[in-house]
Amino acid sequence: MTIVSTTIPNLVNGVSQQPYALRLPSQCEEQINGFSSVVDGLRKRAPTRHVARILATPTTGAYTHMINRDQNERYTVVITNGNLRVFRMDGSEVAVAFPNGKAYLNAASPKKSFGAITVADYTFILNKTVSVASAGTVTPSRAQECLIWVKQGAYSTNYTININGTVITHRTNDANSAADGGSIATDGIAGNLVSKLQAAFGGFFGYAHMGSVIYLVSNSDYTITVSDGIGDQGMKLVRKQVQRFSDLPARGVDGFHVKVQGTNENSFDDYYVRYKADGNNPYGGVWVEGPAQNEQNTINGATMPFALVREANGTFTFKQLPWDIRQVGSLESVPFPSFVGRKVSDVFFHRNRLGLLAEENVIFSRAGEFFNFFPSSAIQSLDTDPIDVAVSHVKVSNLVHAIPFNESLLLFSEQTQFMLGRSDLLTPATVSINQTTEFQCSLSAKPVGAGQNVYFATTRGNFSAIREYFVNGDTEQNDAADVTAHCPRYVPSNVTKLAASSNEDILVALSENDPSKLYAYRYYWNGSEKLQSCWSLWDFGAGTTILDCDFIESDLWMLISRPNGTFLEVMSVEPGRADVGAEFVISLDRRCTHSQCTITYNEPTDTTYVRLPYEPEYPEEFAFVAWGTNEKFAQGQFVRSTARKNNGTEFVVKGKLTQFFLGRNYSLRYRFSTLIVREETGGGGYQQIGEGRVQLRNMSMTYHNSGYFRMEVTPTNRQTYRYVFAGRVVGSGKNRIGEVAIETGIYKFPIAAKNNEVRIELINDSPFPCAFLSAEWEAFFQIRSRRL
Repeated sequence: MTIVSTTIPNLVNGVSQQPYALRLPSQCEEQINGFSSVVDGLRKRAPTRHVARILATPTTGAYTHMINRDQNERYTVVITNGNLRVFRMDGSEVAVAFPNGKAYLNAASPKKSFGAITVADYTFILNKTVSVASAGTVTPSRAQECLIWVKQGAYSTNYTININGTVITHRTNDANSAADGGSIATDGIAGNLVSKLQAAFGGFFGYAHMGSVIYLVSNSDYTITVSDGIGDQGMKLVRKQVQRFSDLPARGVDGFHVKVQGTNENSFDDYYVRYKADGNNPYGGVWVEGPAQNEQNTINGATMPFALVREANGTFTFKQLPWDIRQVGSLESVPFPSFVGRKVSDVFFHRNRLGLLAEENVIFSRAGEFFNFFPSSAIQSLDTDPIDVAVSHVKVSNLVHAIPFNESLLLFSEQTQFMLGRSDLLTPATVSINQTTEFQCSLSAKPVGAGQNVYFATTRGNFSAIREYFVNGDTEQNDAADVTAHCPRYVPSNVTKLAASSNEDILVALSENDPSKLYAYRYYWNGSEKLQSCWSLWDFGAGTTILDCDFIESDLWMLISRPNGTFLEVMSVEPGRADVGAEFVISLDRRCTHSQCTITYNEPTDTTYVRLPYEPEYPEEFAFVAWGTNEKFAQGQFVRSTARKNNGTEFVVKGKLTQFFLGRNYSLRYRFSTLIVREETGGGGYQQIGEGRVQLRNMSMTYHNSGYFRMEVTPTNRQTYRYVFAGRVVGSGKNRIGEVAIETGIYKFPIAAKNNEVRIELINDSPFPCAFLSAEWEAFFQIRSRRL
């Protein structure tokens, strides 16, 4: 028999569900309410702080979105079936105006039906259950009008107009003298024809004479032809359509509309132009592109994403957006965007364009014009034009999520990932979408970016996998590693939210199967090598339903529903945070201070009544910690209290208590993996020595700045033995009466059990801090053979 000892170098790699022989020494069987850091080791997770009760009733199935405008203005948006409310991060509500009503907010399951993206002061709200439709409006039709253009004058020539069989002719003079030169002036010919038309048709037409151009308009239809004696080159009729743009006169009537048919000599398809007069110059004006007449040209704004707009006075307006109409072309040459007639699955912003996903199509607005999804010209493509492109794949690939990634755009369908091709400019000519990888993706939880990676959830039966999407630095290929590969039965299915903080290298997952818990993933990269991959469970207690969570910098903001209301709480996970007057944080969930409570002291009975800002559902789980200056209580002292049965919001304390922390106590629980003897392998790794008996003697924990913890040792078929460290070390200079005892050192405790027949747990169920850097254990090791 040999006495052996070995070290567990750190406790930072969290839970593993592998057989214990395959686990890393730094992995464990269970980690609840722990926070693993490569700097501070294993410590208790940060507490949540009560901010406000924003609703007096519980909320189920709401969609929430957080707006991080700047450091001074942050809001949370709560959407329920048929309503939207906005709250500041202190819990106060902001007024919202609804000039277009609330019909767009109707959805049976708001949490699954809405999406949102914030761009400056605009938050685009998408209802995924609404199919986008075109409006009933059409481009206006004009009256029966035409232009007669006298292009060329010639002597002794007939200029003839035939209207409904009535022929009007004007003949120019012969070239007998110099005075006859005036008779071939084109404006003079046009003037003579107008006079004869007025005499022949009277009020049937409206007339206008503009130099060489005659304008006729009537409310009744008519037939008209023109001819001349110089091979029909002297006059040109412009009505409804022309062959070439050069067939149009330089002058016209404002709004006059004509189709340019095009020829085989150019690549232009049919297009439409209208005359735009210059109001300041009666002889000025230009022909510009216009739309076909009597065709739908408008997207129904009531079916498109709405906007929640922050106004200059600090209030919000939820309104329909002024989506631009089609200004050029016909429905054939310039059709509606492909999202019309479909449901939009996501709204996003990329490279100064607003984007929408609809089935297999990605649609971008014009560059810099977020409300315009129509091109500016039917005859040429501009770099700023909208983009409407479909992904191409052998599988049905309805796109559901769009995430900026690696200077590009990552698109997710249920089974396939696509990437927008990278280029200096995003234009209709340069856009390309390529299939990159094929991983299953959850439709409920939107992927989230963190640094250079994107995390997304996939469903595996009753559990979920979380994948980390990245670009392989050696091959430049995209891949997605399963970061739950070592604990495949840990995260429940139906993950509805992923939130990440690149400041703190942390990801949390929320599942609707167990909404009282968050599954936290800590990671740490050293260059291209991942040194930490840690999963742990954060439990917020019975009666808690986490509706939403999001990181803003290092703060995790949570919207939580409980039986007596809906609450806003925040957890600060940055390292080194401490309460005022302390070197640590008092760990109580739903924590509030004396300044948030109503305190009444009854001097004759020497009793303090403390009313919380909320009703605790489980008052027996709440604890007081005296902090600051109190007459009868030392700083850091637990204060005994009782909850009044007739009013759950009020606690009774014997004695005068004026300064304190109050909240729901929660426990850190860390269960060690089965301790085994390992030997080094030829490849540089370690493996278990399977033979022999390992009889554990004792274990030592290296702790840092810890005030309380206990070790629980439970051998098989025997009682649990508890070994408590209370922070008091004899002879320590930190052991002062009236102060919280915080120590750093090594704590040794006995085990006396066979390694695979004992459960060893580290527990801290007090509000005081603890941090564990490493552990070492000692055992009798007996093996009957000699290792070769």
